[in-house]
Amino acid sequence: MRKSLVAAGLAALALLGGALAAPARAQQVLSLFYQEVEKDGRIYVFNTAKKYDAWLKSGDMGVAITLVGHGPNGETVVAENETAIDLYNLKHDRPGYNREAPKPAPPPLPPTSLRIGSQGELRFGMLLQGWYVGDTSPSGSGSDWLGNSSGQNTFRLRRAEIKLNGKLSPAWGFEVMFDPAKAISPQTSGTDGKILQDLAVVFTGLKGHEFALGQKKIYLTEEGVRSSSELWFGERAQATRAFSDTRQTGFFYKGDLSEMFTLWSAITNGTPANTVSNTNDTINYTGRLDAKPMKGLLLGVSGLYGNVGGGTSHLNSNRFAAHAKYGGYDVPGSRLWLEVEYLNAQDEQANGTKLNRWGMYASALYLFGENIQIGVRYDVLNNNRDVDGNTNRMYTVGFHWLPLWKNVNLKAEWYNVHQDGRKVNNVSAQSYNQYLLAAQAAF
Repeated sequence: MRKSLVAAGLAALALLGGALAAPARAQQVLSLFYQEVEKDGRIYVFNTAKKYDAWLKSGDMGVAITLVGHGPNGETVVAENETAIDLYNLKHDRPGYNREAPKPAPPPLPPTSLRIGSQGELRFGMLLQGWYVGDTSPSGSGSDWLGNSSGQNTFRLRRAEIKLNGKLSPAWGFEVMFDPAKAISPQTSGTDGKILQDLAVVFTGLKGHEFALGQKKIYLTEEGVRSSSELWFGERAQATRAFSDTRQTGFFYKGDLSEMFTLWSAITNGTPANTVSNTNDTINYTGRLDAKPMKGLLLGVSGLYGNVGGGTSHLNSNRFAAHAKYGGYDVPGSRLWLEVEYLNAQDEQANGTKLNRWGMYASALYLFGENIQIGVRYDVLNNNRDVDGNTNRMYTVGFHWLPLWKNVNLKAEWYNVHQDGRKVNNVSAQSYNQYLLAAQAAF
């Protein structure tokens, strides 16, 4: 009996609490601002006094939700926000507002790091690129710009870069990258055909600064140093391929001087990658300084002084480059990508003269929607500015599909090439077209 009385008492208290809380909830609902105005055949609905007052003064609704024929007599309802629509529907006993379902989040990429011991970490990445190349020039000896034999249409395994890097402790790390495709693909002039690309022991014990000893890319130009997975077109411009897309062995530094400035510097042996040589006792200096004056904009200069190519002749080389870049894969949300880069080179010759060369390119790309991109590039390389007839000019137009941004993309490109003095089978073939279909998968 006592338990029944206690239960009855608790039930009575619960009913009393609900009765007391109901007016409070009703008061809370009634405290929401709501204003409804019919004007010029439209019904304007407001959820905040600030927006309502602004509308009374200007007559401009600004950003709003418009529902045609939603009123009781077919009027158009213009609501300040979704809450205003909900209040209108509640007041007039209308069906609920059908909100657009949010887009599902893309599936996460697989993990790319492993723990090593208590403080270490191993990170791994991969870049795979397959090409199909077409060439309109006559078949014959020699090669075209994209590396296949003149006049031949062919499939090509362009890159198969496998990279491992990480840390053994908070202060010490490593990196190694190799490309098996180097050993099996036709080689563009100037490449070594060996699979080892990067190898370095890295010190990161000073925050914001990185010191490395090993083989890496020298710090000359912006596009030449940029990761191959982030190239805007299927291939680098002529000037960066000719002068800066090269690896050497030595000491490398990269540091953030401030939020705006980044400094790159390297002291290397000047000899080609994967070459053991004791003949070169002249070192090579390269440096680059970048500035980021605003979001998405990169301005910089870079230079080289030393003995490019090694050997005991001690022939000096001087190179200077400047770049301006806006947007890119590393700038989320950027639709417009622009870049201009110029490079000047002076290389001392064995007869005491200097070979003066220069190159530049200008690129513009625009992203339509979420993953369709159109791009154009003008590219010129002068191999001897003191003698006429040594200029290569190239126009590139690209159509790119980027379903997973730089992780997965497909590029279809047209290259119009004019190369002074080019001959195929001893017949002038200075102008020709190339077509490239390139597929990329990277992480």
